[in-house]
Amino acid sequence: MIKVLHIIDFLCLGGAARSMIAISKYSSRLDEQLQHQVISLKEADASAVELAELGRMKFIEPVDVIARNQLISEADLVHIHYWNNPQMFSFLHSELPPTRLIIWFHVSGDSAPQVITRDLINYADFAIPCNPHSYELPIVRQLAPEIRQKKVGMVYDAADFERVQNIQPKPHYSFNVGYMGALAFTKMHPEYISMSAKANIPHVKFILCGGGNINLLQQQASALDSLNKFDFRGFVEDISSVISEFDVYGYPLCEDTYAAAELNLQEVMYAGIPAIVFPHGGIKKLVIDNYTGLVVNSELEYSQALEYLYYNPQERLRLGKNAKQYAEQIFGAENAAKQLNPIYHRLMETPKRTRQWSIPVDGSLLDEPVSLLDVVDIPAQFEGAKTFIESIGDTAPQFITSLTSEDINQLFTADEKIANSSTLLGLGEGGVVQYVNHYPQDGYLRLWVGLILERQGKTSEAMGQFINSIQFGCHHWRVFWYLAQAAEHLQETSILQQALDKLSHFVPNFVPAQEMRQRLQTLLNSEFDLSSLNLREINYIIFPDWTQPEDELGLELQQVIQSLATHPDSEKITLIIHTGNMAAEDAEMFLSSVVMNLLVEEDLDVTEGLEISLVGNLADIQWEALLPRIHARIVLEHEDINALNQAKAETLTSYKIEDFSQAQAGQFFLLKQ
Repeated sequence: MIKVLHIIDFLCLGGAARSMIAISKYSSRLDEQLQHQVISLKEADASAVELAELGRMKFIEPVDVIARNQLISEADLVHIHYWNNPQMFSFLHSELPPTRLIIWFHVSGDSAPQVITRDLINYADFAIPCNPHSYELPIVRQLAPEIRQKKVGMVYDAADFERVQNIQPKPHYSFNVGYMGALAFTKMHPEYISMSAKANIPHVKFILCGGGNINLLQQQASALDSLNKFDFRGFVEDISSVISEFDVYGYPLCEDTYAAAELNLQEVMYAGIPAIVFPHGGIKKLVIDNYTGLVVNSELEYSQALEYLYYNPQERLRLGKNAKQYAEQIFGAENAAKQLNPIYHRLMETPKRTRQWSIPVDGSLLDEPVSLLDVVDIPAQFEGAKTFIESIGDTAPQFITSLTSEDINQLFTADEKIANSSTLLGLGEGGVVQYVNHYPQDGYLRLWVGLILERQGKTSEAMGQFINSIQFGCHHWRVFWYLAQAAEHLQETSILQQALDKLSHFVPNFVPAQEMRQRLQTLLNSEFDLSSLNLREINYIIFPDWTQPEDELGLELQQVIQSLATHPDSEKITLIIHTGNMAAEDAEMFLSSVVMNLLVEEDLDVTEGLEISLVGNLADIQWEALLPRIHARIVLEHEDINALNQAKAETLTSYKIEDFSQAQAGQFFLLKQ
């Protein structure tokens, strides 16, 4: 018995997991010596576990890393199913017991962030691209011939054609164009809706199966007055039922797609449905133009191809028949297992080996190209950024420049490129956001997410990321400049002034910051009006800690307001409540509930005398204008100390509410006369 332990980031019902399950099913059918097990690095989907075990693949859930490594040690072969994500990349960097290791790449591998890197190939005993395009990438062709022959082979991702056996077309009135997969622009062509709607086809219906940003797609369709042409079905497990409705399969993907050997494309071809695709990613080697489908190069050509197949049904039949024959001969899990099983047996003739990331198990380290990461010492706190850069190889050099360069012009240029990252590189699988979620305290990952969000117009979120970047150790002065730009856009004057103060310290002669400070001064002089606070003869201020539980915070505010509202001179008193970063609407709503409680519980109508005003974060110059008008600070049990210090309000006379008396209030008034 040969134990094959499969390791996958997420055992789910996605393409890579289905391919793994299918290959295991047919592998053991063809060779009963092979016993397949699987570990999921993330919590497995229950439906996928059930599907795996139906295919005679045993799911194992180790309790910890020690148990996981014991399973690896006991396995005869370890089969990694790779696409870039921080969990898998961290796993490959960990210390593993001696093993025979296969890596099967379920991505096209030529566009960041889903890249097949030299380090990945070097790490494996055998590396398997899952489509001809990936097998012909420069990273593979540049290997020494003897190394390539020894350790690289191509095996298509494995579709289980039992899912689509004996599909019979369902009668239908409309001309149906199918699409199955993620409904998001990290996958789809960004003009999917518009170029589909432009096809001049009567009674056309685009049937979309899958999850994603359906609302956005519906909005685009509505804007073109074409919503009735699109039928969004959501996730569909029984794909044979919908494929039977398709006349054509329209599968245009984005230019930097990591699509490799798409199972859904194999399945519709097996069902005899001709596909229309763009030559992006591994797709370009799956469909043979004008033989098994149509390959187009522009949005116009896509619309025209749809029209061509509608008006030429015989061509549709010819392409579909060819597609079915081709799929039967080339694709499918049984064909893949016939290629993979000999690889398993060949590796069983070799000893288990220990391995270390970035050191090839075959060949010489001296033959390996030197990376900037090999010679530059990256602080441990930026391990996440370093790992992300390793995962994308040399396909997006702007990130390593942003991390390591000391040339400010290079840094600004690199950061500009990062800001303009594709949706996939920024927000998609294996992208910057996924890595920052795994390494939340990495300052450079936070910086890069901030740049991407700011370029997308999400300035408030970007500002938060720039603040986090600084908090987590990214202290290069340009980060303060990015923060200042975001704060100016949002008119967050307090944050803007703090950022400009830092810039004055680091780069006192930076002219754009000097010009921004002048704009800030003009803004403060024109917009800050003390009359908006309704100041009176006696003015008090409090700095509540808004992070406290609502019950405790409400009780404390109620005590302060009640004491002042019942004072004989309440009509001469204004209470200023600092709200910090809390939204004004939220603070007003909370304060209204406190006032209502006083009315109900104490029969006290606060509005008859006491004035209450809210004030958020202010710039230093604004506090300088306000503080001389404040008579005293009322000390709370739970105060926002940071806000208190920033306002320099600790110099004010202070009183505890329990010490507050009518006499004292009167004394405050008299002292200020």
